Amino acid sequence: MRLRQISRGRIALLTLALLVLLDLGRSVYARVGYARPVQVWQPNPAVYADMTWPPGADLPPNVPLGRRVYAQRCAVCHGPDGRGNGPAAPSMIPRPRDFTRGEFKYRSTGPNQLPTDHDLRRVVRDGLRASAMPYWRGVLSDDEIRAVVAYVKVFSPAFGRTQPLPMVVPPRVAPSPTSLARGRALYQQRCETCHGQDGRAWTLLQDAKRYPVIARDLTAPWTFRGGSEPEQLWLRLTNGLPPGPMPSFASVTTPEERWDIVNYVLSLARMPPWASGGRLEGPGQDPDLVRRGGYLIRASMCGLCHTPINRTGIYRGDDFYLGGGMRVGAYPHGLFISRNLTADPQTGLGQWTEAQIVEALRNGRSPDRLLNIWDMPWPWLHRLTDDDARAIARYLKTQLPAVRQWIPGPLQYGVIETILVKLMHGLPAANPGVLTFADGMFGQIGGLSRDLPQRLLIGAQWLVLLVGTVVALRVRPTQARPTSRWRGIAAVLLGFLVALVGWALYALPMLRMIPPEQLVAGATGDIPSIDQARFPSKEHGALSGRGQYVYLTASCALCHGADGAGGAKISWRPFGTLWVRNITPDPETGLGRWSDDEIARAIRSGVSRDGRALHWQGMIWDHASNWDEEDIRALIVYLRALPPIRRVIPAPRPPAPDDCAVYSFWTQPSQVPGCR
Repeated sequence: MRLRQISRGRIALLTLALLVLLDLGRSVYARVGYARPVQVWQPNPAVYADMTWPPGADLPPNVPLGRRVYAQRCAVCHGPDGRGNGPAAPSMIPRPRDFTRGEFKYRSTGPNQLPTDHDLRRVVRDGLRASAMPYWRGVLSDDEIRAVVAYVKVFSPAFGRTQPLPMVVPPRVAPSPTSLARGRALYQQRCETCHGQDGRAWTLLQDAKRYPVIARDLTAPWTFRGGSEPEQLWLRLTNGLPPGPMPSFASVTTPEERWDIVNYVLSLARMPPWASGGRLEGPGQDPDLVRRGGYLIRASMCGLCHTPINRTGIYRGDDFYLGGGMRVGAYPHGLFISRNLTADPQTGLGQWTEAQIVEALRNGRSPDRLLNIWDMPWPWLHRLTDDDARAIARYLKTQLPAVRQWIPGPLQYGVIETILVKLMHGLPAANPGVLTFADGMFGQIGGLSRDLPQRLLIGAQWLVLLVGTVVALRVRPTQARPTSRWRGIAAVLLGFLVALVGWALYALPMLRMIPPEQLVAGATGDIPSIDQARFPSKEHGALSGRGQYVYLTASCALCHGADGAGGAKISWRPFGTLWVRNITPDPETGLGRWSDDEIARAIRSGVSRDGRALHWQGMIWDHASNWDEEDIRALIVYLRALPPIRRVIPAPRPPAPDDCAVYSFWTQPSQVPGCR
């Protein structure tokens, strides 16, 4: 009887108070639940070493020239002690050279010999074609090149024991039909296992340290690292490519037979896609979808968030590649832990179908939830072709080593806070302003899931709402009035309408009723469309189309913007504050005065036009170093065709105390350095 004497108004107020209190608890837990990582990973310095930024900033002023040049230009890949243990090394295929082993691929000396100083200077000056090893001519003087070569030799005790001398290359055997026939037979016997019958197997191999190496596409001589001149190929067959898996054939073939193989290999060359009659036939067009998927994953954005990093940005790529566990903050949308993409059946994608992976990639629909666009940038992957999306899914399902790591669900702020902040940030996207990406590992090996308290709070809110509704329905008004029934109905309808609007505001922009195409149009609709008819040839038009595809799906547009004008601020204590570069063809503020080689060097080697080092977590050149030469050239053609935009980009600022403790990416314009 006492329950019936309580007014509905009081019941509503009590229910509302409890809901608000629980909602406040949700907001509090969202701030503390993932405040600290479960594990802090720090690599063995002999494998991957931390370094200060900018490179060489910690050196005293009186260090020798060679050591200074090495620290500033080489250590980010080859490591401070020359062991190939630079902080940018984990994402690169092949890994940077370990100088302590005294093994060098491209040299003029004979088998098991050291290179000459001229060989080393040539590599430093000219770089290695289509690879992460950049050319330094125009940046380093001749004296600096000689000094750094001398310093590199200090890492291996093998130097100094003997004086290496160039090998005398015998005269080339004429590439006659007879020579080609002999070369083909020798190729089938010696080379086909790795390079394939057609020279394009792209076989995944291992070097002496068990790191991945991909067999060269012999139909694409523009990708031969040490050059495609016949003499260079003969030397490679004679010496092998240590520490890579390519063996020396000096003991099993005669010099003339090696010339026959060279002649046959050169006969396999196809027309490059930028030449008349050429077409795109790189690994991005590989008919083997598993191989294509591996190429696309290693070269694009997947590893950025799905592989944990240490305190300075080194990826845990050897044993935790794509194992997930990075915390992504997108206030007010929530805190997200990147998913485990490996094939582990309990904690990864092992039980997902290919179709489910494709749906998540392109439309943000996973089996258990919608993927927030600020957490998983699927709108930029929406344009993946059917084959490419299936290729990625198939590779993830079948080729990645399984990693056991449970990924807890997102933590979202309370309903009241989320709605109010979203209204202030502007609907429907409710731009978060700043995205944060935390180092450390936030996944779990076992135990209670860290999102459990939030789920309990949400369950408690539903329980309070249910109990409050039931109690209110059992209460009878103390005085019956003719209009009381209609007022009650109106109150219920109004409450339902308010709840529906609140739910929509809370969920925006991730509502199932919103077609994925609509969200994609809002995120990528401003990508300039280039008329292929404007190019001097259909081949260059096709390159531009491929370049636009790479620009959109490989994360370029995510940072540089749809128009390429850049300007976004990034702050993190390991590298300071930087602003994303304007990569339109504007001659004053963009890339208009850069050469194609300079653009390619920045993309895959992290070296700016003026020689400045680009941090691999600011410009993802360590991943981009895995792009094939065809895709790099296609991207450059597209960038050249963008409408030029004049936008002055501030110069980067070295690390300072006011930089962000957590990697922070501004989605709103900011010219102020630091974490503000």
